[in-house]
Amino acid sequence: MELSKEELHEIMSDIEPLRYVYHFEEEIDVESVQSLIDILSGYESVDLFITTPGGAIHAMRVLIHFLNNHPDVNIYMTGYIASAGTMLFTECNKKIILTRDLDWILFHVGDRIIEGSFRKTTLDYKILTEQLRLDNEEEADILLKLGLNKKEIKSFLEGNDVVLYKKDFNRLKINK
Repeated sequence: MELSKEELHEIMSDIEPLRYVYHFEEEIDVESVQSLIDILSGYESVDLFITTPGGAIHAMRVLIHFLNNHPDVNIYMTGYIASAGTMLFTECNKKIILTRDLDWILFHVGDRIIEGSFRKTTLDYKILTEQLRLDNEEEADILLKLGLNKKEIKSFLEGNDVVLYKKDFNRLKINK
């Protein structure tokens, strides 16, 4: 007995789509982000496991843009999340799951490499530094809402690494 297209469609619509599982364990840079986007864009439903030392903020924002516009993605934090990787907590609107294998999360202020030691530059680093300071203050306000305490925010703004361990994760207001 052959099924009609309508009957086949009705049967298939009741079947849960297979979720593609991918583990991203790399530094965040233009190449790794584009590679991840190229891989995940071919799948309707994705479980993305992430471990990262962080990397470039601008590349992270591209990844977050992709994830926020993906139709069905869950993000599983595993191993450790550092630096730019923490932006997933503050800018990504998809479901984030902290796995039992997530050991620590490291937050720190954004920083900038200063060029011009051997060649003249037309960039005004005073302006760029002030822009970055304002960005870091804005990020501190966001992290306070995420669940970091005032002592941690002070340390963050002083340029120190702020590390949260498993015992601290319950403070985080994620998926809100």
